[in-house]
Amino acid sequence: MKKLPVGIQTFRKIIEGGYLYADKTRYIYDLAAQGQYFFLSRPRRFGKSLLVDTMKDAFSGQRALFDGLFLGSSDFDFTPSPVIRLDLSVIENSSPEALRRGLIANLATLAVDAGAVIEAVDPAEYLRQLIMALAKSTGRPVVILIDEYDKPIIDHLDEPALADQNRREFRYFYGILKGLDAHLRFVFLTGVSKFTRTSLFSQLNNLTDVSLHPCYANICGFVDTEFDDLFGERLARLRIPGIPDDVAAQRQAVFDWYDGYSWDGASHVFNPFSVLSFFERERLYPFWYATGAPQFLMTRLRQDPADYSVVQGAQITELLLDSHEIEQASLVSLLFQTGYLTVRAMDDEVWPARYTLSFPNEEVSTSFSGQFLDSITADTPTADTWYAQMRQALDEGRPEYLAEALSGLFATIPYQLHLPAEAFYHAIFLAVMQFLGLRVIGEGSVAGGRIEGVIDRSGGRSYVVELKYVRAEQEAEIDTLLDEAVADALAQIADHGYADRYRGTRREVHQVGIAVAGRGRVRVRSQAPA
Repeated sequence: MKKLPVGIQTFRKIIEGGYLYADKTRYIYDLAAQGQYFFLSRPRRFGKSLLVDTMKDAFSGQRALFDGLFLGSSDFDFTPSPVIRLDLSVIENSSPEALRRGLIANLATLAVDAGAVIEAVDPAEYLRQLIMALAKSTGRPVVILIDEYDKPIIDHLDEPALADQNRREFRYFYGILKGLDAHLRFVFLTGVSKFTRTSLFSQLNNLTDVSLHPCYANICGFVDTEFDDLFGERLARLRIPGIPDDVAAQRQAVFDWYDGYSWDGASHVFNPFSVLSFFERERLYPFWYATGAPQFLMTRLRQDPADYSVVQGAQITELLLDSHEIEQASLVSLLFQTGYLTVRAMDDEVWPARYTLSFPNEEVSTSFSGQFLDSITADTPTADTWYAQMRQALDEGRPEYLAEALSGLFATIPYQLHLPAEAFYHAIFLAVMQFLGLRVIGEGSVAGGRIEGVIDRSGGRSYVVELKYVRAEQEAEIDTLLDEAVADALAQIADHGYADRYRGTRREVHQVGIAVAGRGRVRVRSQAPA
C-alpha cells in the first residue's frame, strides 16, 4: 500500500515519495484551456495548497512528474513559464508595515532565484517589475499563483480596523495584475472566503470565480470512487470499534463522518485531511475540526444563540456571498465559507441560484454543536449523564424520559444568556441532538408546514418533534401551561401531517411534544406508534 500523505502539500514529494494521490490534474488542464484569470475558495486544510503546488510544477514544465496522470497524457503545453508563487499564510500580517515587509521579502527571494535586480520598495511596484523582468529574461509569459490570499484579513476579524488596513494594502497589489495582461500566462488565487473578493479585486475585475461552478465542484477533496480506489485495501483490513464487523458497515461509518461536502448540491467529497488522518490513526475523530476551532463564530452565536436553529436548512444565494465583506457577513454565510456548512441542494431554475445548506457530516455536526453547547451552558459534571440519558431514551423508544435531562441542561444556561423565546430552546435542543450524533433535520419543510425537528435513529425508530415555549407569570400557572403547550404541540403534528413523510415505510414513528417554561421546566409527551 502507498504511504498516506498526511499534511504533505508538495506535489513533487507526493509523486516521488510514493504517496497516495488523487489525480486532479484534469482540472488544471480545463482551467488553462478555458481562460487566464481564476479564483477558488475552499475551507482550510482542503487541498488548496497542494493544488497550487501542482500548478506550479505543471506550468514550470516538470512533465516527468505527471507521467501516468491525466495532464501527462494530454496536449497540455509543458513549455516552461516563470512562476511567481506566493503563500500568504507564511507572511507576517500583524500590521500593514509587517505585511509590506513580508511581501517584499518573499518577492525578493523569487527575484534572487531568477537573477533579477529589483529596486522597488512598494510591494505592488515590486511585483510589477518582477513580472516584467521575468517575462523579458525568459521570453515567456509569467504564471501567478497566490495561496491563502485572504489570510491577512480573516486572521483579524476581531480587529476590524487592522483587517481593513490589510485589505487596503492588497487592493492595489492585486490590481496591478490587470495592466500586465500581455505578460501573464495564467493567474490563480485561492483562499477560504469569497467576501473579501468584492473590494480586494475591484481593479482585478476579470477574475473568473469557479468556487461554485459545477464543473469544478470536486477540484479539492476525494469523491467516492477516489475513496474506494485509494483506501479500499486499507478499509478491508480495518475494524472500527463499535461498528458492525463488515466492510460495508465500516465504509458507511467513514462516509457518515467525513464525506458530504458539496459545492453543487449533487456530487460530494471527503475532507481530505480528516480521511487521511483517520486511516493513519484508525479511529473516528474530528481531525479537521480540532485543527482550528472557530472562536469568532462561537462569539457570534453566543451573542444570539437562537441563530443556531436557522443553520440547518438555511438558504443563501451566490449573489449574497459576493455582496458583503466578511466582517459584515451573516452567520450562515460565514459558516458556509469556513466549511461548517455545505450545499445540500441547489435550485438553478431561479436567479440568482439558491443554495440550501446543512452540516456536511458527523465530524462537523457533533463537534460544532458540542462547542456551541459548551459556550452557552455552565460547566457541570452531570452533563455527560444527561447526554447519556437522552441517547438511551431515544434508542429505547421512550422520548418522555428526555424531560429530566433537558430540564437539567436548560437550568445550567447563565441568566445573561437566557432568552425567553421558543427559537432559543429550539436551537439548544437541535444542538444537543446533533452533539449526540443523531441525524436531525431542523425546521424541515413538508406539505403541511415546517417541522421543529425530525430524528431518525439507525434502529428503525423516528421522532417527529414540536417544541413550544410558554411564559408563566405565576408559579402556580406553570404546570397547567406546560400541559396545554404539550397538547398543542401534539395536535399541531397531527393536524399538519408532519409524520406523513413516513407513510409506507417500516419505521417506528413517535410524535413528540416538548414544552419549556422558565429556565428549566420541561414537559415531554409522545404519541406512540400505532
